Amino acid sequence: MRHALIAVFLGTAGLAQAVPASAHPSYWESPSSLVSVSVEVEGGAVPLYPAPDGSGRFYLEARQGARYAVTLANRTHERLGVVLTVDGLNAISGDRDRTFAGAGPTGRMYVLQPWDSASIKGWRTSLEDVRRFTFVDERASYAARSGKANSRMGWIEVAVYRERPRPYVSHPDPVYGTDPYEGGARDEKRQRSSDAGHADAEEADRSAKTAREAPPSTQPGPAGGYPGTGWGPREVDPAMVVDFEPLAGPAEKITLRYEYGSALRALGILPSPWWARDRLREREAGREGFAPPPRY
Repeated sequence: MRHALIAVFLGTAGLAQAVPASAHPSYWESPSSLVSVSVEVEGGAVPLYPAPDGSGRFYLEARQGARYAVTLANRTHERLGVVLTVDGLNAISGDRDRTFAGAGPTGRMYVLQPWDSASIKGWRTSLEDVRRFTFVDERASYAARSGKANSRMGWIEVAVYRERPRPYVSHPDPVYGTDPYEGGARDEKRQRSSDAGHADAEEADRSAKTAREAPPSTQPGPAGGYPGTGWGPREVDPAMVVDFEPLAGPAEKITLRYEYGSALRALGILPSPWWARDRLREREAGREGFAPPPRY
């Protein structure tokens, strides 16, 4: 299994998984210039509906108890850093994220290699696994159960960062001492030290997880309730740390909103079903009907 990449920048980290990216935007993903965003619910792609008010947001339908994943596809030839925020919380650290408030890249981020994509399936609990994103009533959401509920409940937000150019450093030719293998020994020692540093970083990430190991609530939301993202079952999803220094401000922002179907129809995002019966118009027209059997 190919490991996701974790970028480190001033104590932040980001993850990325490599899966083939589609060539053109479609009805199932956000048409963006740098990174496209799509969502799968229970393994199947779901449509994203553009907001009718011209705000640039996209809407998707939530299904109570269903698991979902967010796919981020890099459409460029450069590495990109992506801060993914769900219900106002960073999907890697679980902390409240201030990226969309103009605070800059303050949270951990996923890193997308050129033309690659990443399927983000849940809240990251370590370098080895995640807890699945699951649609639940917002009172049973991870944000609410962690005491971090905020005004961004029901929002999936993506902030894309370009990488800061690295200065070119010339490397002089090696100077050998009396032993021609001495330089190679130093290089081997330096490589062992670097590997140990990466191992220490992975261990620190494992010890830093703060999310509670509690099972998700199985109680369905009340009629007319609102969805949030819960703390679903564990799934193996390995990652590793890489160097990435983002520019100060995001180059692109994408916002998705999820609601139950009834709420999307009330907002005018989804049309009412053509078979829906309008009893008021039937009464107004004096339309005759037949007597149905009693219910009790």
